[in-house]
Amino acid sequence: MRVLGALAFVMVFDVALCHAQATTPGQVVQPQQPQPSTTGPQRMPARPLRPGETPPKGTAAIKGYVTAGGTGSPIRRAQVRAMSMQGQGGGVTNTDAEGRFEIKELPAGRYTITATKGGFVMGQFGQRRPADPGTPIDLADGQTAEKVNFILARGSVISGRIVDDGGEPVSGTQVAAMRYGFMAGGRRLMNASAEGGTDRTDDQGAFRLYGLPPGDYYISANNRQMMMMAPNMNSTETDAFAPTYYPGTPTISEATKVTVRAGQEAQASFALIVARMAKIRGRAINSSGQPVTNGMLMLTPGDGVMTMVMMSTSNAMIAADGTFQFANVPPGRYNLQLRPNGMPTASSEMASMPVTVGNEDIDNVLIVTAPGAIARGVIMTDDASAPAFRPDQSMVSAGPAEPGVVMFNPSQPRINDDYTFELTGLSDRRLIRGSAGGGPNSGWYLKAVLYDGTDITDTGMEFAPGRTYEGLQVIFTRKTTDLSGALTDDRGRPIVDATVVVFPADQNKWTYSSRYVRTARPDTNGKYNFKSLPPGDDYLIIAVQNLESGQGSDPDFLTRAKEEGKSFSLNEGETKALDIKLSKLVP
Repeated sequence: MRVLGALAFVMVFDVALCHAQATTPGQVVQPQQPQPSTTGPQRMPARPLRPGETPPKGTAAIKGYVTAGGTGSPIRRAQVRAMSMQGQGGGVTNTDAEGRFEIKELPAGRYTITATKGGFVMGQFGQRRPADPGTPIDLADGQTAEKVNFILARGSVISGRIVDDGGEPVSGTQVAAMRYGFMAGGRRLMNASAEGGTDRTDDQGAFRLYGLPPGDYYISANNRQMMMMAPNMNSTETDAFAPTYYPGTPTISEATKVTVRAGQEAQASFALIVARMAKIRGRAINSSGQPVTNGMLMLTPGDGVMTMVMMSTSNAMIAADGTFQFANVPPGRYNLQLRPNGMPTASSEMASMPVTVGNEDIDNVLIVTAPGAIARGVIMTDDASAPAFRPDQSMVSAGPAEPGVVMFNPSQPRINDDYTFELTGLSDRRLIRGSAGGGPNSGWYLKAVLYDGTDITDTGMEFAPGRTYEGLQVIFTRKTTDLSGALTDDRGRPIVDATVVVFPADQNKWTYSSRYVRTARPDTNGKYNFKSLPPGDDYLIIAVQNLESGQGSDPDFLTRAKEEGKSFSLNEGETKALDIKLSKLVP
């Protein structure tokens, strides 16, 4: 089933209005004893925390201020959070009456810092626009990062009323602010990232969406609640409200954008569309031709926008004879999915099929389940030696090979004492991935996944229902690549306000979840770093400003960046230093 997942997104806006303000590189980190080297803070490799493990205490600290854009007044009780990029926890605190904060006892490592306050736009340290990633901060033991300051802008507001076709208010309608952003290698419509980005109308039909970054939004409204239909439940409703976009249209192509500036409030009142509702009736049987007795049916939109508001999933119970029904279904294209009740097991059967709904009821739908495929394999090292890590420090998974594919899998497979494993409940094309040694900083990385002598690491593997696949090999190596360097302008000054993108010249490798396409922000000294890139002789690297989150894997951007990228090769196990200049390419 292919859907666009709900994803938080932050809008573009002017740097003068709001940004998490970094001072000059030399001012950001004020080291105490011991002194760091001239190449930046030195960090010891960190093991990611295991579930339930208490984060270790360290001797580093972060200090700064949070103030309001425009007025410069301190923001009291803003929440500031430091998150370790090595999975070592972090810290959280609130600002005092003067807008000051300090996070203490941080272990040495690399951190991203965020500041939030109700009614303001969330900021990450080092951002020039909320759509940008933040600038990471490297901390050594005993070091204090000073002047980690934030200037937060007041969020914009979009308010209005939702009414019916007679002008009467409609309560309980879910309303959302949405905008286009980059996700899964493409530009897609997503829910806005804001504390008040969604709302439910009151008894007067009123809604208020707040804390929005300035920019262009589409407003969606949905009065269709999640519903559970029993096989014998009768519904006589024929006309009802359909999902609607401002100013009153069922399609995003006909919707009107609402533009707001920083701190501005805009109005967007509109009427819900009334449409003919349909029923879907049918029967569910398993691979043996028997009625399905342990399952749940879900009906979700099969195209367009998938957000928390517009999703409006309908559920249906299955009768003892396998019959089911959905009622009150608006026109559109849907995916009908059957999954077992509870957590799927190795013997569970599932099914998915497309359904197009018009103005008439649909009868005699037959959905047939099938058992998922099974894949058995073994974890190996590239030199065929016995692994230097324990089986319980390893993990193997099978994720979707295409964006927007929702899969229901059994629980994470156990790695046996002899490093063999079994993946169950598989279907469609999957990417086999894994980790070893306890996490990404263990010194081990995935080198290849082989099946029947073929490398399927990046192409994925197609799994047919009910079939068993033997002999999968998941190979790890310690020959890890390490690419680093300095990002500077034409005068040799370090640049922190940019995104570094590494990608191959071969467009066939610009795939969903590609291991070859990576982005990183330079730290407060203008240093960037990529670890565990697969070896390759056709890599390109480029650094650009104003690159939106997720845009670094967009094929349109990579096509233009290919003309200006600096080429390099990376051999297995190689550590390479590569300094680069800021590109003038406009994303």
